[in-house]
Amino acid sequence: MPSNSQYLTTKQLAERYGVKPATIKGWRAERKGPEFYTVPRIAVAYGSSRVRYDLHHVLAWEQTNSITPLNHF
Repeated sequence: MPSNSQYLTTKQLAERYGVKPATIKGWRAERKGPEFYTVPRIAVAYGSSRVRYDLHHVLAWEQTNSITPLNHF
């Protein structure tokens, strides 16, 4: 994961699109949606989501797929 980027969690991405986190998880399982990273367990607090979305990849995915988010960050 590049260190000079802003990252969103699954919850934040769901809020961006006005959907439930389960929808975002489904997209991941189906290989739909923006590219994501899985952070090593040691790098996150216990109970925190390990999946992160690079905002640059999210913006590129939105542009490619003509998606306008409900909530901008």
